[in-house]
Amino acid sequence: MGHPKEIIGDIPNGTKIFSKKLAKTDRDFQLIVPERVFEQFAIENGSYERDFTAFDAGGRKWEFILAIRQTGSYDKPVLRPCKWHEFVVAHGLSGDDAEYGVVFYKDDNDNGKLQVRGLKKNHSPLFGKAIWEKV
Repeated sequence: MGHPKEIIGDIPNGTKIFSKKLAKTDRDFQLIVPERVFEQFAIENGSYERDFTAFDAGGRKWEFILAIRQTGSYDKPVLRPCKWHEFVVAHGLSGDDAEYGVVFYKDDNDNGKLQVRGLKKNHSPLFGKAIWEKV
């Protein structure tokens, strides 16, 4: 079973890194990422950030920066706002009119290329389960 905050299940022909519902901070500033993401995107000792690339459904390349938030008593990963906020705006994930989410996954049909998709919650659940649609 996935992380308790995961909003979608398995990805057909893909390996999910994580998915989450976007909170106001995620939409307006920086994406707070689950700590377990460090297992797949390690940051070198002595460094506080690393770049990585993901592609959206249209094939657009997004250069994100995964960083360690330097407050508190434990490491907290975030995506820096520079490119993350640009992604949110480009995919219309910032309105208060709906619930939005994001999923990062590796595409098994494309040599494990990292993918990112914006999601919008459909308020007509299927069999009582929330449906998150790609935007």
